[in-house]
Amino acid sequence: MTTSTGAACALCTGNEASTEELPPRERVHVGAGWRVIAHRSALPGWMLVAPRRHVESMAELTGSEAAELGEILRAGSQVLADVVGCERTYVMQFSEGMRHLHFSLVPRMADLPAERLGAKIGAYNAQDEPLDETARDEIAGRLAASWPA
Repeated sequence: MTTSTGAACALCTGNEASTEELPPRERVHVGAGWRVIAHRSALPGWMLVAPRRHVESMAELTGSEAAELGEILRAGSQVLADVVGCERTYVMQFSEGMRHLHFSLVPRMADLPAERLGAKIGAYNAQDEPLDETARDEIAGRLAASWPA
């Protein structure tokens, strides 16, 4: 799949693979319309929630996709609290760098430094060395195991 700008879409490439072919970090949860990914971040537990079909805007979602998104955000927030012990979660949606609608579901830890509060939490992606694939697979496995059935 290519985006409206003509670039290849990395999320669509992952969506085209069978779930079994994807590494654990790419399939924390796979639902009817959404896939949850352990993001390439320095913050353990940061997840991306992406539709399984190519859409670039919330306005393009079907009613069932929108309803499923709400359930995934709620379940993912609970899973993050259970697995990484966060006190709450941040939900962000920009879709600027990647023209495929996606949400960041981010653990807001109790001891988060003041310079990383709110939107500044993005420094874990922009400034810090991301977790390697082995660490992402490990945290993804723990998140997936706690995901409600």
